[in-house]
Amino acid sequence: MSRMSGVVLLMLAAIWWLWAGNIEQVMPPARVVIQAGPTGGSFDTHARAYARMLEARGFQVEVRNQEDSLRIIDRLEAPDGQVQIGFTAQRLRAVDHPQVFSVGAVEMQPLFLFMRRSLPEPATLAQLAGLRLVMPQRNSATAQATTDVLQRYGVTPENTSFTHSSLRQAGDQLWAGQFDAGFFMVAPNNPLVARLAAHPDLRMVAFPDHLSIARNLDYLKPATLIRGALDLRAPLPARDVPLVAATVNVVVRQDIHPAVLYALLQAMEEVHKGQTLVSDAGDFPRRSGTDLPVHTLAVEWSKSGTPWLYSHLPATLAGIVDAYWAPALFVLASVSAVGTLQSLTGFIDGVVLGIALHWLGWLERGVARGRKPGWWGRHLFRMVESVFNRKGREQIARDRLEHLRPHM
Repeated sequence: MSRMSGVVLLMLAAIWWLWAGNIEQVMPPARVVIQAGPTGGSFDTHARAYARMLEARGFQVEVRNQEDSLRIIDRLEAPDGQVQIGFTAQRLRAVDHPQVFSVGAVEMQPLFLFMRRSLPEPATLAQLAGLRLVMPQRNSATAQATTDVLQRYGVTPENTSFTHSSLRQAGDQLWAGQFDAGFFMVAPNNPLVARLAAHPDLRMVAFPDHLSIARNLDYLKPATLIRGALDLRAPLPARDVPLVAATVNVVVRQDIHPAVLYALLQAMEEVHKGQTLVSDAGDFPRRSGTDLPVHTLAVEWSKSGTPWLYSHLPATLAGIVDAYWAPALFVLASVSAVGTLQSLTGFIDGVVLGIALHWLGWLERGVARGRKPGWWGRHLFRMVESVFNRKGREQIARDRLEHLRPHM
């Protein structure tokens, strides 16, 4: 390799490094953190299922729980970047969360209302006014949906007792008879639903206006828990129960490592591809109808699956190859182009100098016959002289130049 090619290679390698980043940035994280909702909730159940599948692929995974599930997205936006994966089930504006992306909707979580049988079944939710209601924490998806729905009926903390507790405590307190009714937004197969539905002094209350509620609150959709869905023998419920439900999205940081994202997408597909008590097989996961934009890699994955690199190579090696193969090809192509250009330049130089050498011979023969070079001949001589001296060509060319010099 010539000195010039070496310099070019070093310059391109520097550009490559600046473009692709250092090696630490392209390697998968040492630990994947999934931020879930309260322990025992549906977010928690899904997060732990994902964690088992990611761990089977060699990742170290930590599931963190929090009662205020509306704030999960805040953990993903934290500057430390510790949390890569989370869940949402609330209304969001993409402009407020530019660094967080959806990777798919995974299920419908109904808003369940359980009420004491000793109280008359309400014909409208407006009849809940004045009762003692219990629900999860204020900044939970359940609390937000419950507040939004009941406000449409004029049921507010000013005329009704709203008590907020942890998901588990709220369920236990309602079971123990400490409250008249309770709201819980969880997946229909969550053990809490079956437990409360089987309580002899509790009934699952329908939302007669579920279609109208969904029209008024765009993040809630109509859903129906059909007769016998929980237990066909009883049956439980005893009749179809119209409800409203929120769409659960799995969300990630924009800079999530591709190896982690592809493993997550595969886990989501396994966990959510079947039917649930309120949805058909194949309804989820899906990449449409999300409040936040879908991550570009998730869109590509839904079309063509996991790229070969990430399905056949260890995550660390796949990340390095994926980050550097494009700039590496660029460097190789550039060096090849430089070599080709040098060869082409050499060829052109040879042709030009060959013609110049032939012209010098013709000029030398003219001088030998006594023909004095004209202005044009003297001008070309100076040009050819500079070229030959610079290029260091054959001695014959220099001899001809020296022989002709006195005549110029």
